[in-house]
Amino acid sequence: MDFAADFTAIDFETASHQPDSACQLGAVVVRDGQIVDQCMWMIRPEPLYFSQGNIRIHGITPAQVREESNFGDIWAEISNKIGNDCLVAHNASFDIKVLLACLRTHQKAIPEFHFTCTRAIARRTWPHHRRYGLKPLSNWLGIRFQHHDALEDSIACAKILLAAGIDREATSLEHLEQILKLNRGKAGDWGYRGASGKSKKRMSHTNPKATTPSSPAGLPFLFPNQLASGEKRVPKVAESEPEIDMQRILIRGEFVRPLSGKRIAFSGKLRCMSPSDAETLTARLGGTWQETVDQQTDYLVMGSSRKSSTSIDGPDNAHLAQCFSEAGHTVKVVDEQAFLKLVMSYD
Repeated sequence: MDFAADFTAIDFETASHQPDSACQLGAVVVRDGQIVDQCMWMIRPEPLYFSQGNIRIHGITPAQVREESNFGDIWAEISNKIGNDCLVAHNASFDIKVLLACLRTHQKAIPEFHFTCTRAIARRTWPHHRRYGLKPLSNWLGIRFQHHDALEDSIACAKILLAAGIDREATSLEHLEQILKLNRGKAGDWGYRGASGKSKKRMSHTNPKATTPSSPAGLPFLFPNQLASGEKRVPKVAESEPEIDMQRILIRGEFVRPLSGKRIAFSGKLRCMSPSDAETLTARLGGTWQETVDQQTDYLVMGSSRKSSTSIDGPDNAHLAQCFSEAGHTVKVVDEQAFLKLVMSYD
């Protein structure tokens, strides 16, 4: 199921605390869930005053925009770019205030438009996540960007929304808003009304009736103390295995391909995945699943030797890996936990 969303993500940087002091604007156009266009405008605020605090944040100085156009002169170009799209921003109230203030200052007609906020969307999509700022969310999702550059922030904002849609298996932005019970914000010459929830009841990411929550790809969110069958076991006192965030691995996989170009084979009983899940996960992260180790294999992921319904049967891959390594074709042999930690922390 594809998240075929259409929207334009925007981000403003300002010269001072005044909302009409925009000095940079980024805009990213998304069609059918794909980024198809991106633009950035440097803007000369009027008056040409920059506070030192704002310069420290974004690094833009008066000298860099002295010869640029003011907002009024480029509004027609901006308006043509965003069209009638729903605007998307992170902490959208800030960017909408800046947009409205700039339009008023430069005496431009203010159209009515709709917008939504990726911070609000993220809170409802991942309610148990601790931090919802643009940078910590992007880091968690594996989105690399230069913070406080308007275009880079717009791209990160767009990708956060795409990640939320993929996570919730939505087909469009409207569908995602229905799932999250979130109303769009609205703005016009009368002011603006922010995005709001349709219900005050806290959203839960998991189905309370389900014993094992599901991920976007149908993979279970299993941790080391939970078997792939869904049956829990009591961890031994001596064990101190860290939890594996399968959700993070899967969503990061949409933007970072940690296994791109890698060939992965599995062997033995897996504790966090079924054999089909292992194959699906490898593909989602950009890798190629192999049943048999050969001279092109990069990783052999070893489960336990005990057979079960979650065992991956087949050739003696451990022996094959040793033979190929001795012949000069190194195959890295790792256990399941090390493999999942590797793809989760990949930079």
